[in-house]
Amino acid sequence: MTININVDENVMTAILDRLIPAVDNLPSAGQMGFTSEIVRLAGQQDRFKAIFNNAMHLFESHNPEFTSLASAEQDDALRRFEAESPDLFGALRTISYIVYYKDPKVHERIGWDGRTPQPDGNKMEPWDESVLENIRKREPFWRKA
Repeated sequence: MTININVDENVMTAILDRLIPAVDNLPSAGQMGFTSEIVRLAGQQDRFKAIFNNAMHLFESHNPEFTSLASAEQDDALRRFEAESPDLFGALRTISYIVYYKDPKVHERIGWDGRTPQPDGNKMEPWDESVLENIRKREPFWRKA
């Protein structure tokens, strides 16, 4: 079954701006241009297709003037949507976060190097045996079998 993702990109951009606002020198998620990637990813991922489409359809039908609302009113509309349809809201938030946190500018902002654990591996601090001191002082609380 093919599900087409039909989204008003202006509404999705406005939602992103409210979900993930600008911080310091990093623009809001909507202004970073993630809308088309979110729609693309939602269309590719079986776990998101129907629920994302349903979420956007329901949100847009209940908030036809969303993009013209003031920021506080947009926040209220999103809070109502979250309260009334937590699963649908959660799908929008989840896929938005997936796309947002894949971006190198976001990695830089949060101090994540994004390096894969293999093949180079992650460097670990040397093991500190003193971590086990308190547990070694305890009497066994099990019986020998």
